[in-house]
Amino acid sequence: MLLGKVLFLSLFFTFLYGSNCTYILKNHIGWTIVGSKIIQGYKDRGKPKKEGFEGCDYDRVIYFTDGTAVTCNMYGYSYAYMPTAIILAKSVKYKGKNYTLYKMIVSDNEYDIR
Repeated sequence: MLLGKVLFLSLFFTFLYGSNCTYILKNHIGWTIVGSKIIQGYKDRGKPKKEGFEGCDYDRVIYFTDGTAVTCNMYGYSYAYMPTAIILAKSVKYKGKNYTLYKMIVSDNEYDIR
């Protein structure tokens, strides 16, 4: 019983202090979590599809294990094999039109997507 409590507290504090969770959440007030997906691979324009995740590059397509995909709108490097991506959305109004902005969070890194 004591070992279980020690393990739980150890994992809890590792998660709490070992990630940038507070920073990410505080900067996304008003955003809605619309998905949690596992990244299978990516494809850059004119190149073959690759497995894993190496961050975003402009127009890079990120493929998920559920058959869906998103396209990156920015550059940011990160490496992971089949990480979980949290997809966020926010509706905004600009010049009388409604738009939806999307972001993807992977391993404490934030990426603009469409």
